[in-house]
Amino acid sequence: MNALMISLIITWTDAFEGIGRFFQWTFKGMRALGQMPNVLISIFVIGMLVYWTFRLMKYKKIAQRNSTIE
Repeated sequence: MNALMISLIITWTDAFEGIGRFFQWTFKGMRALGQMPNVLISIFVIGMLVYWTFRLMKYKKIAQRNSTIE
């Protein structure tokens, strides 16, 4: 094998070390953000629950108006 082929070979160790370095970098950024990702995700989930509740109320009114199964 020539030097170029040897340098192109990626082992499982290289792949997992690369993944590990990526996650370490990602979690350093998350640490800097503090609780902001938790707050944003919580606001999103609560907003979607409120939206879905209003949609269900709308469908219930339509079902009562049409005398269909609720």
